[in-house]
Amino acid sequence: MQLKYTFPLFFLFHLFFLSNFHAQSLSKSDLSNEEIEKMIDDYNSNPAKRWELITFYIKKSKKDQNIEALFYAYRYASIASTYPLNIKYADSALSTAKKSEIKKTILDAYLNRGNINMSEEFYEKALDDILVANKLSQEYGNDYIFNKTIYYIAQNKIYLGQYEDANKELIVCLKFFKENLHNKKSLGKNYQVYYIYSLLSLIDSNTKIGKFKENKTLLKEAFDYLKENKLNQYIPYFISSEGTDAYYSNNYETAISKLSEAIQLYNDQWQHNTEVFYLGLSYWHIGKKKLAVKYLEEIDKYYTKTKKLDPQFRSAYEILIKYYNSVGNTEKQLEYINKLMILDRSYEKNYKYLYGRIVKEYDTKKLVSEKNRIESTLKNQRIIFVALFIILVFVFLFFGFRIQKEKQNYKKRFEEIIAQQNRSNTTQEKLIPDSPDYKQKFDYEFYNKIAGLNPIFVENILKQLELFENENKFLDSQVSQKSLSEELGTNSTYFSKIINTYKGKNFAVYISDLRLDYIIDHLKNDVKYINMDVKELARIAGFSSTENFSDNFRRKFDLKPSVFIKMMKDKL
Repeated sequence: MQLKYTFPLFFLFHLFFLSNFHAQSLSKSDLSNEEIEKMIDDYNSNPAKRWELITFYIKKSKKDQNIEALFYAYRYASIASTYPLNIKYADSALSTAKKSEIKKTILDAYLNRGNINMSEEFYEKALDDILVANKLSQEYGNDYIFNKTIYYIAQNKIYLGQYEDANKELIVCLKFFKENLHNKKSLGKNYQVYYIYSLLSLIDSNTKIGKFKENKTLLKEAFDYLKENKLNQYIPYFISSEGTDAYYSNNYETAISKLSEAIQLYNDQWQHNTEVFYLGLSYWHIGKKKLAVKYLEEIDKYYTKTKKLDPQFRSAYEILIKYYNSVGNTEKQLEYINKLMILDRSYEKNYKYLYGRIVKEYDTKKLVSEKNRIESTLKNQRIIFVALFIILVFVFLFFGFRIQKEKQNYKKRFEEIIAQQNRSNTTQEKLIPDSPDYKQKFDYEFYNKIAGLNPIFVENILKQLELFENENKFLDSQVSQKSLSEELGTNSTYFSKIINTYKGKNFAVYISDLRLDYIIDHLKNDVKYINMDVKELARIAGFSSTENFSDNFRRKFDLKPSVFIKMMKDKL
């Protein structure tokens, strides 16, 4: 999960008031658990000292037989350590919480392990824990954990690209944490940090759905709050948000300025991929392609090192592929094509699992919960709401059935297209004579189908058309009925009659079908075509526009070109 969506999960429990703390001068044994946690938070910039305090906290909790404190110590250990130790400590924290039988601690333990798994991009395991925490927090009436789970479910929705849905969730949890800012941090609770996280994530989701006006107010609120509370270490993240906002507003120079400023101000060890990515895109849009590629290759280096990459950075590979194609470096182009295909398979797997779980375990249950709340308040409207729920379920099932049916139809049409193309190639091979001495007998009746036209003349036109097809001259976007008829030595009227009679279609459909068959054949046999967008395929095939290409593709094959390409990728 990148910093633009949520701060690194290793920051989750920091306090922001970095002052000299009188208890630090005391011996560790004299410190209370709250004082130890305060010192751990204050030593964020000193990992060695911080870890020393955490291990002391673990030993002290065990010695005191304080199970609740031991849970918080393990939780700190899971946040401060790296993979796979962080997972181990998160498991220990959950096991300890269960032994304590304290409801709020168990909730926190599930949420913590979900956070750790999310930081390692184990999205399936993360969502499982977050949904458990969400369910238990509702059962136990723990509003703090409940709103934290809403925040992390929003992060999953952002991963899925469901920015509008995530935006609604973030508005809810931001309101809660903002209203509770006056509450002091107690053991295991920090309203302030989640207020900042929710605010940052809401600004980002607003950017993605074009709510730039709302962001001006939110950014002012963020900067005012951070300056008032001396939280300067978080200011670069919001400056970065200004840069991203500028990028999506097509103000690339401002984007470059803000993103560069944010990178210079960061004072941590984290990889700031978001800033690097949008700097690359901004330079690409202003024509500085070599500089853009340098930034985008940093994204590739991160993926090569970690084997993890947020879906928002996917387009970096599309640009790298396009760039190295333009400079003729096929080796680099193929390298990035292969990486993008691997990434897409990973994204598709995560998308299917996360989307299904969120809809089934969260969104649907949230609707049912809201329905029950309304029914308990307005008993006289029970029948109406029950009927409404049944209709919603029916609609859900209906559209689910339609989607499933549509998928089956897509698969059937895809197989028919492939089979049809194979039959076409086989038939074409059979039409080629085996012997060089073969001489086709003139079929007078076949060429005498058009009254008033000499059969020999018709045969000559058809042979020239065959040559026209074999040489792929139909790919010329300027070819027209008039120009081709003149090239073949006839007029438009006679030529139109020959096309309609012997090709069974008018000239426009005839040319379009030739182009579509050409593209289908190359999509089957050349992997580089599969990774092109529809606009590029339309240009190669000679269509005047992407819309014209898509319309003709659907007319001929009853399938969208984007769907066909996806199914070809799945077949690889």
